Order: sequence, then C-alpha cells, then structure tokens
Amino acid sequence: MHPLEKLFSPSSIAVIGASDKLKSVGMKVFQNLLKENFSGKIYAINPKHKQVQGQVCFSSVKNVKESIDLAIIAAPAKTIPTIIGECGEKNIHTAIVLSSGFSETGKNGKILENQMLEAAKKYQIRIVGPNCLGVMRPSKNLNATFDNNFALPGSVALVSQSGALSAGILDWSISKKIGFSTIISLGNNADIDFGDILDYLAFDAQTKSILLYIEGIKQPRHFMSALRSAARLKPVIAIKSGKNSVGSRAALSHTGALIGNDDVFDAALRRAGAVRVLKIEDFFAASEILSTQRKLNGNRLAIITNGGGAGVMAADRAFELGVELPLLTDAMILDLNKILPNQWSHQNPIDIIGDATPERYSGVLEICKAKKNFDGILTILVPVAMSNPFKVAKEVVNNSKNSEVILACWLGEKHVKSSWKLFSKYNVPYFDTPEKAVEAFSYLANYYHNRKLLTQVPFASYQEFKSDIAKARQLIETILATGRSVLTIYESKEILKIFGIPVAETKEADSIEKAINAAKKVGMPVVMKINSPDISHKSAAGGVILNLSTEEEISKAYESLMLRIGKNFPNAKIFGVTIEHQYSNLFDREIMIGVIKDIVFGPVISFGAGGTLVEIIQDRALALPPLNSFIAKELIAKTRILKPGGKLNSLSKIQLDNIINILLRVSEMVCELPYIKEMDINPLILDKNGLLAVDARIVVAKADCTVPYNHLVIYPYPKHLITKYNLANNTIISIRPICPEDAQLEQDFIRNLSEKSRYLRFMGHFNELTSEMLIKFTQIDYDREMALVAIDEKNNQHKIIGVGRYITNQDLESAEFALIVADDWHGKGVG
Repeated sequence: MHPLEKLFSPSSIAVIGASDKLKSVGMKVFQNLLKENFSGKIYAINPKHKQVQGQVCFSSVKNVKESIDLAIIAAPAKTIPTIIGECGEKNIHTAIVLSSGFSETGKNGKILENQMLEAAKKYQIRIVGPNCLGVMRPSKNLNATFDNNFALPGSVALVSQSGALSAGILDWSISKKIGFSTIISLGNNADIDFGDILDYLAFDAQTKSILLYIEGIKQPRHFMSALRSAARLKPVIAIKSGKNSVGSRAALSHTGALIGNDDVFDAALRRAGAVRVLKIEDFFAASEILSTQRKLNGNRLAIITNGGGAGVMAADRAFELGVELPLLTDAMILDLNKILPNQWSHQNPIDIIGDATPERYSGVLEICKAKKNFDGILTILVPVAMSNPFKVAKEVVNNSKNSEVILACWLGEKHVKSSWKLFSKYNVPYFDTPEKAVEAFSYLANYYHNRKLLTQVPFASYQEFKSDIAKARQLIETILATGRSVLTIYESKEILKIFGIPVAETKEADSIEKAINAAKKVGMPVVMKINSPDISHKSAAGGVILNLSTEEEISKAYESLMLRIGKNFPNAKIFGVTIEHQYSNLFDREIMIGVIKDIVFGPVISFGAGGTLVEIIQDRALALPPLNSFIAKELIAKTRILKPGGKLNSLSKIQLDNIINILLRVSEMVCELPYIKEMDINPLILDKNGLLAVDARIVVAKADCTVPYNHLVIYPYPKHLITKYNLANNTIISIRPICPEDAQLEQDFIRNLSEKSRYLRFMGHFNELTSEMLIKFTQIDYDREMALVAIDEKNNQHKIIGVGRYITNQDLESAEFALIVADDWHGKGVG
C-alpha cells in the first residue's frame, strides 16, 4: 500500500476540533464530511463537547476504541504538537492540519511548526499542511475541507499551495461541469509536498491529468524526480505565481544579470516533461486537449477559415506563441485553386471565403492532410448567413478520424451549440475563439516536445575527452583558500582548458616590459585588459584596449589603463593586465555560454548570442544540466541566432557539432565542479576552423563535494557503474544502468522468461509488460531508484540476461529490491 493511500481513501476519520460553532473551520469540515455521505466512520474529537452536530464527541482520539486512518485537525496552533503526539499513540499515521498560525506568521510560528514535525517524525505521521484548505476525493465522497463547494467526480487532479486559489478554481469548475479525481491544498507543505503527491498521482488509476499551482519549491530534487516520473505517464500542467518577479541577484556575470528565477523555473518544467500555462482558465484547456491522447511531431499548423479576420487573429496568436505557420507549397496552391474561388487567400491561413460550403471545407482538409507538411490543422467557422455550421462540423469529424490533429473553432453560441455537442461526442477538441484554439495547439506541441526531452539520458560527461577533474578542483580550492571567489581571466581559461574547451592564449603582465614581451609571444595585434577580480564587466569599466600593434602603443595603453582604472576603481585589487592576440572575426559570429546557480534548481546553462551587447540583445536559452547531444541541439535551436536571418543560420554540420561538443564539456564542468556559482564564456568566436573562447569569467564558492552530484536536481547517468564481468565459464558480460533505449530489450527479456519466473518476479500471470510498466522500468531518474542490467553482447547481439533493481520507499530508509535472471542463465553467476 502506498503510504498516502489512507489520506485519499480512509476507512475512518477523526475530526479534531469538530464544533457546532457557526463559521468555524471545525464546524464546516465536520459538516462537509457528514453532508457528502462519506462511507467510512467519522469521529468528532473535542474535549469541550459531549456531542457535535448530533454525533457523539470524544475528548481525545485515544478514547476512540476503533482504529482511525486519518486525522483532520482544526484546533488552535499551540495545541497541535500535543495533538500529533496523541495521534501517534493512537497509531494514526496520516493527518491534515487545517489550522493556521505556523511558519507563515514568523519566527514563533516556525518554532511551533518544527515542534509539530518533531512529534510527527517520532510516530511516523505524514502531514498535509498546516494552513491549508484540505483534501477532496469525489469518488470516495470525501470532502475533508472547509470549503462551501464539493467537486464533481472526474479525472483531473489539482494540487495547489494556495487554499484560496483551490477554492476559486473549484467554484469556477462547477459552472463549467469540470470534474476532479482529487483536490489537495498543501498550505505550508511543511511535510507532504509536491513530490510526495506526484508520486501518488502518477500511478493513481482515477487521475488522467495533473494540474499544479506552485508558489515555491522546497525540495527541488524530490520535486523534479517525482515530476519526471509523473509526466512520463500522464500530462502534468503547471502554473506559477510571481512570473514577472526577477530574483534580486547581485550578479557578477552577464549570465547572472540576464536570467530571472522564472526563466529557470520554465527550463525546469520543460526538462521534466511538464507543460506550463500562464492563466487559470488555461489549466483546463490544456488538460482537456492533452487528455485526448492526440500526438504531435512538431508545431506546424495549418489554419482553414471562412472569415479572414478570425484567421488573422489566429495567426497573430501563433506568432506570439512560436507556433509555425508553414508556407503553402506550389503543389498545394495548384490543388486548392481547383476547388476554391479565385479570391481565396493563397496563403496560410487559408481563407476559403465566407460562403464556404461543407464540401469546400472537406476538400481543403483532404489536401492539407495529404501534403503531410502540417502537424495540426485548425478549422475556423464564423456562422455567417451562408454557412452551415453543423454540416461543416460533420465533415471535420469525418476527417479527424485516424489523421493528424484537427481542432475546431466555431465562433458564436446560438447557431453552433449543436456543433459543439458533436465535437464533444467524437472527441474533437473545440474552442469558441481563435486565440484559445491556437493556445491549445501550442500546449499539445509543447507537451510532446517536452516528452522528448524527458526521455533523454542525462550524461554527466563528454565521452571523447578525458578531463583532469582532480586538477580543476585543486586549482579552485587553492583560490578559495586565499579568500578569493572570482577567478582571473587566466585562471578561468585554465579551468576551461582542463575540460577540453579551446581558449585564446592569455598572458599576464604587471609591468610595461612584461606586457611587451607577452604581446610578442601571442602575436600582434593584441588586446589589453585590466586584470582584476573586482571588475566584472571590463569593457563597460573602460578596462579593455583593442588593436595594439606596436611596443609604443602597448606602453601607452598600459599607462593609461592603470591610470584610468586606479582613478575610477580605487578599491579594486589590480594584478596588472592580460594580453591576448586580437582576433578579427570577419563573420561576426560571437556566441556566449554561461552558467548561474539558481537558489532552487541549482546550476543552469545558458546559450545565446555573445559580444559586448549581450545584455541588450538578450538572445539566450536555458537548460538544466546534465546535457546530452539532443538537449544541447535543442538548446541552440531555441535562440534567435539560428532562426532564418540569424547570425548562425548557415552553420555547417561540423560547426554545429563543435558548438554541441563545447556545450557538453561545459555540462561536464558544471556537473563535476559544484563550486561554480557563475560563469561567462563570452565571446566564443566561431569561424571555419572551429570555436575559440576569447574571454571567460568564473565565480566560485565553497561546496560540499563528499556526495557526488548532490548539487544537481537531475542525477546524471551513472557511467561509473558500467563494468565488465567475467563469469565462471569465462563468458564476459557487461553490467550497466538501464536507459530508455532498453525498452525493447526489456520487453524481449520478460517475454522469454518462463511463466514461473515471471510469476515469482511480479506475483501475477502475464506474458509481457504494459507500455506503462515499460516506461516505469526503463525511464528512471537514477536518484531514488536504480536498475542494473546484465547484457550478453555475443556476436554484437545485445540481449538482457538479468536485471537488478531497487526503488526507494517513501520513508527513505527502506527500498523495494528485485533480482531476476533469464532462465537459461541460471547457475552461471549472473545473479
């Protein structure tokens, strides 16, 4: 049984603080449980009463003879640590604390909350709240809240940190006839948080999609692990408050100045396979279309409309959301000319004119479907006098069977209600405005794009370059030991070189003579930069002089630079200057790769346009490490520099591979060096010979390096566990962690087991794994679970011959462990 099963399906409930007092929380929650005819037993607990709302009232849970599954507590905050202790003595292991007065009120409330948690830990009690609305489970007639409404039964789960927002969404949903499998308000989420609930909902048969309202994340690694697990099995849609707030980061790098907390949250959701929406009403639009199980391969949309204005509105929204509206091919235009009036739009959106017949709609749909250059088709109908909404709807329904994603937007209400009912009957997504329809399509496109990111194996290192990680760590620890946190350009480049990133040669000089000698070594013309860990942006500070070609120019530049910086920055620590060769970048291709350490999600890698105007251009995309080639390529593609007309649009395959390789090496650096707080490599100059890091800046801080990768929210693929093993009969097998690409090997392995072996492993009779089980077994996050597969590589025919697996339980102290070996490999030492 899942540890939270008694929270969502209790057989008996005690309401501590149950009352007859009007408008009190204790009165309302007890009334709600009675009113909705909860099928289990309900006990009123209140030492001040003998009877509450016609029910016998007990002075303490300890006085109830029968067992109790769930305690709902609506008592004064100061009494709750004691009450939790009494629940523990009664062997109650699940509680909902509705009361306020805890950490949300300040220091004293936080002390009280900690006392409550200490009591809960002693008796192994899991707590929802405090300061929450409660829990609803409509299928169980469970209304463990003090809300005035009760949800309709359905398949959507809502998890919210805000009780008021939960109540508002519930009130709105009733008029829209939207049902829920579960509603849970987390409140302060002092104990049970998003991760715990997502773990439960991922395998809850009643839940088809999950909505999250997030104000903040307390356990980011647990959150990401559980979110990735849930998103593999069902759509997860999230909304976050405070979108426009930017973290007050005293940034020492361009990257730190560019990136706000909300940008990182967005990147985390994408990597976890979730879809983000910006408005409450979009919650349900996204949930509805994602639950249709319609799949997309891209975001190319065709728009068919009988109203030009409606088509323009749809196109405008598509542009804002990054939805692609492909140009019509010459062949398509020829085909469309045959069935459309001369005055049709001859472009996408395809305006088929106001007098469009059902047959005209059907003909255009057939042509759009046949050309295969669209991932989805939006049909828009404006109910003008000549249109026949219901007959056109029938044509859309007929065309939507076994084809691409087709959405419908029938504007109005009176003349299109029958069409809406038809669309609903045949599961065709429909909307009443063009903007909503395009937004829904974008959610669908984002969902399937993010699922591709979700299935990527997160490699920690670039495989073709052996980095001297110990040397890099020693260099950083030596710098930290001196009390410095900002590396010089020279030191920063030394770190980059250790990880195989090509850098422009840099020489340090603290005199004119040394500067001239350095210039001769690197080759003139040169660039002179002030060498100071206290000056972050050297160009803006006047600390850079370009194109120095003679000894005289170098001498004058040194003197003027020292004079200017000494005057403008009297307290800065100056080590002299650095000298680098002046590179002429004829192609003007300057890239920037950066790193910041987000307060919640840890290290974040950014990629985008570089150069001196980086903060003005603001062209960058973000990803959480570890990266692999697919994720790196996707990161590059999200920037404007690769869009048509962008600076890097004409990249050759070799150049693109070079950029990807650099991103992978930066990813390894971030994974292996938890010290890195901020980093800029700007610019990286790209030419026909490759990439060269001209400038770099790294900011570090002390870090706990005893637990590998503990600073990351996504655990890397554990390559260190890949081994070769020699069996007693001299057969060599490989043992490695499982990965998503092993799905077919895993299925074949299970199919080839004897019926007895399958039964002993899974305690059931079946021949193969379901798709849900395959996902669960092969797409793991390597943090809370591990699966090692033994592979027979004879004749290059890779075959799984054994699987060893553990999955950490909710108590974080025990695990489910399983070991299974192919029948014909028994007795050979594989186990």
